[in-house]
Amino acid sequence: MILMTINWGEAGALAGKGFGTVVIVLVILAVVTWLMGFIFQRIKKRGEKAKTTAEVEETKPKG
Repeated sequence: MILMTINWGEAGALAGKGFGTVVIVLVILAVVTWLMGFIFQRIKKRGEKAKTTAEVEETKPKG
């Protein structure tokens, strides 16, 4: 039976890189999700504004 030695420095570096990668990916996903929500809210707000403007134009007397 061969005893294996564990290089704890290398194991810690590997675990740290993995943990760091997960955190970075989650931050990127959170920012992308926030930006998409922001964009969709602006699109919705512009649509509602255009709809309100169209309704006002319809109610104006023509002549």
